[in-house]
Amino acid sequence: MRYLTLLAVGFLLAQPIQAQAPEPKIELKATAGNGQITVSGSVDVPAGWRLSIHTLNVKYRKESGGATLNWLIPVKGGKFEASIGMNSGSYAVWGVIDVKDREGREKQISSPPQSAKVP
Repeated sequence: MRYLTLLAVGFLLAQPIQAQAPEPKIELKATAGNGQITVSGSVDVPAGWRLSIHTLNVKYRKESGGATLNWLIPVKGGKFEASIGMNSGSYAVWGVIDVKDREGREKQISSPPQSAKVP
């Protein structure tokens, strides 16, 4: 029995520890003022991944609920920045984009929602 235990422990120790491969992510910052919301940031695409399209879908929704406004902005060199005029109110703002892995499988990623209050 002791031999089997030592054999099992040796086998487990001999296995390489596989690190979790990095996933693509969106770093988005939303700021509001003067009747507009400005979004800026980057789409971080690690090795083995690529953008399916170079257009970020920025979504705006009044925090009280209701319809979502979609705004498409270009991503150049992984970076983006744009402003849009908005009525006063509090908004949830987040970004969505499609990426592909090495095998060509599509995946949609999104940033965490942020709050932006237009005076």
